[in-house]
Parts: sequence; structure tokens; C-alpha cells
Amino acid sequence: MTDATGLAPRLRDEYNRMSRGTRLIFGLGLVLVVFLLWSSLIDPISSSWGGAADEIEAQTERVDRAREQAAMQRSNVVAYGPLSSPSQRATESQDMLEAVNAIMREFEVRGYKFNEASSAVKVGGATLPGIDRIKATVSFEADHEKAIEIIGALEDSPALEAISNARVQRGKAGGKLAVELTIEAWVRGGRRR
Repeated sequence: MTDATGLAPRLRDEYNRMSRGTRLIFGLGLVLVVFLLWSSLIDPISSSWGGAADEIEAQTERVDRAREQAAMQRSNVVAYGPLSSPSQRATESQDMLEAVNAIMREFEVRGYKFNEASSAVKVGGATLPGIDRIKATVSFEADHEKAIEIIGALEDSPALEAISNARVQRGKAGGKLAVELTIEAWVRGGRRR
């Protein structure tokens, strides 16, 4: 058996005795062996670590977006107040219609119009994510005092969030007002917040 300490000088001597072309081929072969070892052992490990790092980064971005959205929704609740009512859009829409019908019956107003629409809620030029606004236009004619009482009853109705627009003009019949109101309720992602 040869001594391990004498092996390195012997290999160096053998390398020095080789011709220049043989040394070049030996060096290229050594580089090829190192490259093959790297590509079969180290590269797959580093690629899997890179994929895991990318997945962690994507998860972190999702968490950050969810945190930002939650903070934005909290600030909206602070700014606009909590919204609570029926849980589905169809229910909310039906409740709006029933509230308007009940108020109009109470004040004995006939021949009014109710048209519904919906849109994404925009505040300060930015759309609030996941929040839809149910809007409806109510048009009717009534005498002065009754028109004011109807507007007050609609504002006080728990089925409505707000009257966002009101237009009052002289009615076709003498002594009456033609009133057009835009009423609204907000629902979050198909569900009321």
C-alpha cells in the first residue's frame, strides 16, 4: 500500500511528464467531470431551492395584498360606517323595493317609478375592491309636505344606506312637486357587509 502523503507528489510528477496536448485534454476532462457533478447534484438542489423561494415570495405577496385590502376595508368602515343587512344581493334588492313600496303606500302615493342599477363603489377615484353598490331611482309626484315626509322616511329606512342624489322640480299637476331620488345600498362581494 502506498502512503497517502506520497500520492500527491507522484501525481504532480506524472502530470509534469505529460505532453502539453495531454495536459490540455486532462484539464478539459477534469472540467467536464466537475461540470457533470455540478449539473447532476448541485443544480437540481439549487433549482428546487429557487422554486421554493419563489413560492414563499408569492405567498408573502398574497398575504401583503390581503393585509392591505383588510386595512383598506377597515378604513372604509371607519369612514362610512358598518353596513349590516341581508346577506345576499337579491335579498338586498328586494328589501329596497319593499321598503319603497311600503313608504309609498303609507303616504298614499301611486304612479311612482322604481328603476334599479348596480355599480362598483368608487371613492376618491379608486374602486373599493369587492364592494358593489345597488342603486335605484325613485320618481314620484306629491304635494310639498308629503314629498318632504317621504324623503325623510326613505332616509330613515334601515333597508337603504343613503339618498345620494335628489332632484325636485315643479310637478305637472299644480301645487305638487316632481321628485327624483337616487337611493343606494352597498353589498360586499355578492354579500352585504
